Amino acid sequence: MNPEPNLERWSAWNAATLAAAAIASSVLGAPWPAAGAAALSFAALLAAWRGRSTPGGGFGAANAVTAARFVVVLLIGTALHGAPGASVAAAVILVVALDAFDGWLARRNATSSAFGEHFDMETDALLVLIVTLELWTRDRLGAWVLAGGALRYAYVLCLSALPSPCGPQPRSRFGRYVFFVLMTGLVAPLLSSARWATLLAAGGTLAVSASFARGFVYSYARAGLGGSGRSSHGS
Repeated sequence: MNPEPNLERWSAWNAATLAAAAIASSVLGAPWPAAGAAALSFAALLAAWRGRSTPGGGFGAANAVTAARFVVVLLIGTALHGAPGASVAAAVILVVALDAFDGWLARRNATSSAFGEHFDMETDALLVLIVTLELWTRDRLGAWVLAGGALRYAYVLCLSALPSPCGPQPRSRFGRYVFFVLMTGLVAPLLSSARWATLLAAGGTLAVSASFARGFVYSYARAGLGGSGRSSHGS
C-alpha cells in the first residue's frame, strides 16, 4: 500500500488545524493554543501509523529522536512561554541540533521511511510556527515574523484545495540551508533586542519566503508547462 496519500491527507488536516490554532494564539497573545492543537494532531498521526512507522514495523530510534524534538517544541509553546529569552533560545537550538541526528540514525539503521521524513518535516514546521508566535507575543518583532511560520501551512492548504499534477516540491539541500538560516534569524531576537537581531530575523523570513516561492513555482508553474512527478515532501 502506498502511504503517501494518507500522509498528505493528514498534512492538509494538520495545516488547517494549526492555521486556526495560530489565529487563536494571536488573539490570546500566547502560543499554547497552537501547541495544544499540534499535540492532538500529531497524536492522531502517531496512532494511525503505529506498527508501520519504519520498514521493519517498529517505531525506530530516529523517530524516537524526532518525537523528543516534538516534545521540546511543545514545551517552547507552553512551559517556556515568557521564560528568559536565553532559555527559549537554548531549547530551539537543541531542537535544531537534533534535526541532523535523527536523519543520521535513520540512514545508519536503514529505517528511513516516508512516515519518518514526514514526521521530521512537520516537526520542523511546527518549531517555526511556535517560535514566530513566541517572538510576536513578546513584542520583539512585528506581525511580519508570523509569515515564516504560516508559509508551510499555506502551501499545504493550497495544494489540498488546488491539487497540482507535480505535487509538492521535494525536500532539497537548498531548503535545509534555508531552514538553518531562518532558525538562526529567529534565535537572534530571543537573545538580543538590538537592530542586528531584527535584521537577521528579517533575512531569515525573506529566505524562507523565497524557498516557498520556489515551491509554488515547482507545483503550479511546472504543471502549466506540462511538468510531472510527485513527492510527499515540502520545499
